[in-house]
Amino acid sequence: MTILAFMEKTIHILISYTMLVLMLLLFHRGRKNSRSLALALYALVEVVTNGIISFNMAAGSDFFDQFPFVHYIYKPIYCLWVPMFYFYVRHCFSSEFRIEKKNWTHFIPFFFFMILFLAIWIINGNQYIRENLYKHSVFLSQTTFAVDVMVKVQYLIYNFLMIRLLLNTERKLKDNPKVFLPLAVDIKWLRFIVYGYAVGCLTGIVCSAHFFFGGYVPSVLNMVSISYFFLFFFAIFFSTITHNSVPSEVKQKVQVEPSADLHLLMKKIDELMHVKQLFLEPELSLPDIAVRLNEKERNISQAVNAIKNRNVNDYINTYRIGHACRLLLADKDKPVFEVMYESGFGSKGAFNHAFKKVTGKTPTQFRED
Repeated sequence: MTILAFMEKTIHILISYTMLVLMLLLFHRGRKNSRSLALALYALVEVVTNGIISFNMAAGSDFFDQFPFVHYIYKPIYCLWVPMFYFYVRHCFSSEFRIEKKNWTHFIPFFFFMILFLAIWIINGNQYIRENLYKHSVFLSQTTFAVDVMVKVQYLIYNFLMIRLLLNTERKLKDNPKVFLPLAVDIKWLRFIVYGYAVGCLTGIVCSAHFFFGGYVPSVLNMVSISYFFLFFFAIFFSTITHNSVPSEVKQKVQVEPSADLHLLMKKIDELMHVKQLFLEPELSLPDIAVRLNEKERNISQAVNAIKNRNVNDYINTYRIGHACRLLLADKDKPVFEVMYESGFGSKGAFNHAFKKVTGKTPTQFRED
């Protein structure tokens, strides 16, 4: 066994055990977090494929001679890699995203190859797979190659969709900072997962291209590609499990639909903010709003929490930051401290903290972008 082969075997085993542990943790977390569940489902696909690869490497040729179909029948699962990660990314862009009937078209390649591979195995049997699986230019080998080509095509298509989604989101954010409000994650995290995944896919495509044209570098490239993907996904899994990779996510609680009275009260609160621009008052607080509306503080707090999914202070600050963003873009020569005061903030620290919490940037960075 060559050094590269040994390293590849070691990395596959390491990936399998690491992914298994992280997957179990993500499924536990996913009971209360749909985004963690989406990532756990992706990890499940990785565990199955890498686990079988590791098992095949460890079992040796004797096992292959006895059960050749194990080396063959799992390969359609590769076609789930990219769609499952795409669904995770969609969850990151919107906490409201759900896999619906229209999304099942993403699984067509998987079902197509799975039916084809099962048919070949059932019709021809183990002996046919044993004799032809690794022979070039035979139909059996070409089917496995077709799966690899399909995965690379998925790389191109889905990365295009994810990058386009990211660019459209960034454009909307620049035009209207308030669009940040429904987002589930910070824009920096979105850039990391989208562009980081694109880089990993590029290494996979380059590796396959070298292999296709008969180059001598594929083993090294394959090691680089596998190692990169492992580190990339470990960073995502670790951040999701130990910290909170979605800093602006509003923790969802099981609750009944807000009543009509709460919606009516929220409409009055919005009117105070939007029409009368009450948020420009630096000392504005919950008691002030309660006095203006002749309502109980508890009712106002309940309306904002239930309908806007945030506390009153954050709700006020979103209006202030939206106003500050418009001022920063309208007059780029206006000093930031003037924008701060004109937006209802009384201190630089509070302004910078709130601004970065909503936009992910400092006021200066926002203006320069």
